[in-house]
Amino acid sequence: MSDLDTEIQSDSLSSSLIKDIVEDLLSYDASRRKPIFCYYFFDDAELTSPVMSTSGIANIQYVYLVWQALNRQEPTINNIVFDGNTAIVHLIQNISPRIFPSFISLQVPSITTLHFRETEQDSGLLKIYKQEDSWTLEGLVQSVPLISFWYTHVLRVVMGKLVTTTGDLLDAAFQHAQKMSLRGKDIQRLGRQLALENIEKLDGYRANLHENYLEGIREWRENYKAYNLGNTVASQPPTGHDMLIENSSVSKD
Repeated sequence: MSDLDTEIQSDSLSSSLIKDIVEDLLSYDASRRKPIFCYYFFDDAELTSPVMSTSGIANIQYVYLVWQALNRQEPTINNIVFDGNTAIVHLIQNISPRIFPSFISLQVPSITTLHFRETEQDSGLLKIYKQEDSWTLEGLVQSVPLISFWYTHVLRVVMGKLVTTTGDLLDAAFQHAQKMSLRGKDIQRLGRQLALENIEKLDGYRANLHENYLEGIREWRENYKAYNLGNTVASQPPTGHDMLIENSSVSKD
């Protein structure tokens, strides 16, 4: 690419070109880094990190200059992924302040994300409008040897046991609750079945009671009729035939 064109054609953004841009941007060589800001950044581009934020090409260059002054070694680029609008760079920040002996060095995993957008609508020309630097807490902890050992072999192990023990207790509680729920459903089912049986028995009792009532009414009516018939016969006057029989009996005596 000749004269470092001020704008990037989206069709020409290949992985090799992005790799060159990222390597020059993160380089501690000012002659390589400066053209990237001039030609591939918007004038009002932003830079954010876990500890600061700024905007404007000049301010971003100052941040890079301070970072270079504090560290002896450039960051190590592990992987670059570009999807056409965003470049995600996985790297290791080799933190080795110049005021300390050279053997004091920390390797902190971090991610730099470069956001691209078109210079004009439908122009197909892309530039960087925002850079985001992020560091993970785990990466910061593991970069310090003593803390890393304590974090890996003590804290994480203890937390793992604590979480698994809590999970075991919760699992036991859930199983117990499930059993109680099943027992409750069984009790409810048995209660419903018993209620249905009692209703059937009650219906049977009602039917028998009705039949017994009707039978009692019939018996009462029959007895009442028989009683009335007996009283009617007893209250009638004797007939001539009865008187002859009675006189005949007297004569014999």
